[in-house]
Amino acid sequence: MQKSNFHTHSTYSDGKNTIRELAEEAISRGFTALGMSDHSYAAKESVYCMSPEGEQAEYEEVRALAEEYKDRIRLYAGIELDGESHVPHRDYDYLLCSVHEIVRKGISLPIDHSEEAFVNMVNTHFHGDMVELAKVYFFNLVEHVARNKTDIIGHFDLITKYSLIPEENEAYRAVAREAIHEIVKHCNTFELNTGAIARGLRVVPYPADFMVDEIKKVGGRILIASDCHYKEKLTVWFDEGEAFLAAHGFVKNEHADLNDRVKDIEIWS
Repeated sequence: MQKSNFHTHSTYSDGKNTIRELAEEAISRGFTALGMSDHSYAAKESVYCMSPEGEQAEYEEVRALAEEYKDRIRLYAGIELDGESHVPHRDYDYLLCSVHEIVRKGISLPIDHSEEAFVNMVNTHFHGDMVELAKVYFFNLVEHVARNKTDIIGHFDLITKYSLIPEENEAYRAVAREAIHEIVKHCNTFELNTGAIARGLRVVPYPADFMVDEIKKVGGRILIASDCHYKEKLTVWFDEGEAFLAAHGFVKNEHADLNDRVKDIEIWS
């Protein structure tokens, strides 16, 4: 099983446990590393994001606990940077990029607040065209990665959260594949995100099978991450995730480097 997780939320954003509780849980499960990635501040969103003051407090606590726990686990300071956010002026160990809201004709549209809101958005702003939504979503994601030079691509196909996207549609698949080809020019590390499985919303992870194959084809890498909001779900679908990646031809490197700071972790390539 994987011995690290780099998509983790605490009570500073929308997680249910403190950073200390998450660190203790990770240690109890034999982890060697844990990365904190609470949601970045976004002026248009206040439900799940940190405030500017919260960002600073969270960063300082991670750094303090990293020193306290240094003989038991490596604790890294990261942040989940949303597409409409700007990189905070802090010395983060890594940036995890995600898009929870897309911009359509100057309007910011949330994509994962609820199934009802998602359907209303597609009908109101995309005339019910899921492929057109996908084009805008993936364009936003590519632009986000290129602009912010992030280290990890978070839940690549989050728009499939409610299983309403026509994933067998070749037009949709072509859009997704093109996005993968563009993204790897700037960042080659994607996460296999098991968060929707933990919430009982899906039985498969992000990204979809055909996307995993495309990531492999273009030389991308994948790390398994639980998008943890509850400490009890820290390792949900990790064993299955390893088997899933192996079945798609990926091989685990147990001593890989994410960047020049986050080293000696499990990444599949």
